[in-house]
Amino acid sequence: MKAMTLYAVLLASSLLVACASMKEASEQRHKIEHEPLQQAITDLGYETQAPVERVTDWRLYNWETVDDHAVIIWVDAFHPYLFTLRQRCPALGFAQTIGVSNTGSEINAKFDAIVVPNPPGGGESCDIDKIYPLKKIKK
Repeated sequence: MKAMTLYAVLLASSLLVACASMKEASEQRHKIEHEPLQQAITDLGYETQAPVERVTDWRLYNWETVDDHAVIIWVDAFHPYLFTLRQRCPALGFAQTIGVSNTGSEINAKFDAIVVPNPPGGGESCDIDKIYPLKKIKK
């Protein structure tokens, strides 16, 4: 009986250590994946603000690819937004034009997508994960 109790305690301890290791690995992966994005945004002269659920009254004034997971869209000459994507969108790196699927005059995070109409091999639609207003860094 004591051996079973000891075995149960050891098993529970091992599971706790494994869960902690998995959480740490997940946090480390998140840090590795997102720090280069933040550095790229800083290098472009911007800082991200708190995420928003949607952008209203917009038009595609200008855009710039940041990487396979992010694009900056200016909705007018003075208001850029960073759109992060749920999955890699390799076609962004080669895109001549992009579009945005949207509902009326809104772009909604987790609902709309960035559309690359003519990459090699056909069009690609990349789901929007988050939307961050960008603020110009004063030099």
